[in-house]
Formats: sequence, C-alpha cells, structure tokens
Amino acid sequence: MSGLFEFQKKLTKIREEFHKKEADARARLAEIEKKKVETLRKVEEMKHNSLHDIEKIDEGIMKAKFDSETKGKLDSEIAIFKRDVEKTYTELRTTVLSKPSLP
Repeated sequence: MSGLFEFQKKLTKIREEFHKKEADARARLAEIEKKKVETLRKVEEMKHNSLHDIEKIDEGIMKAKFDSETKGKLDSEIAIFKRDVEKTYTELRTTVLSKPSLP
C-alpha cells in the first residue's frame, strides 16, 4: 500500500508542476495578446495621423499658386506616399495578426 501512496504523491507533484507551468504559459500568452492590441492601436494611429497630415498638405497645395506642372509633381509625390502609408500599414497589421509558426 505504501508503494501506491508514493506513486500517487509523485503524480500529484507532477500534476501541480504541470498546472503551474500551464498558468505561466497562459499568462505569457495574455501578455502577448495585450502587446498585439497595443501595437495594432499604434499602427492604426500611425496610418490615421499620416493620412490626415497628407490631406492638410494636399489642401495647402490646392490653395497655393503653383503652376500645373508643380502641382502635378506634388500630387504625384502625395499619391506615392499615400500608397506607401497604406502598404506599410497593411504589412504591419498582417505581421501583428499573423500567428507564429511553431518549430
């Protein structure tokens, strides 16, 4: 009977250690999810602020007395930059939301 008790005691100890490690892993996952949410918020803010600032500049260009060639060049630069902002936003968002692959 004492042999049975020893095995049960060992199993209980292993079970406790397992649950302790499980709790730690879940806490770390929760931290990762919190960081993801914070990062997504910052990425959204980056996009919004950049596009807002670009719109302000675009409005200023429209009001300025530039010739059509100059306005065309500036419009082209703005369009390229907007695409860069959208591309970077999409890449960052995809990276944050993608689940890491396990080895």
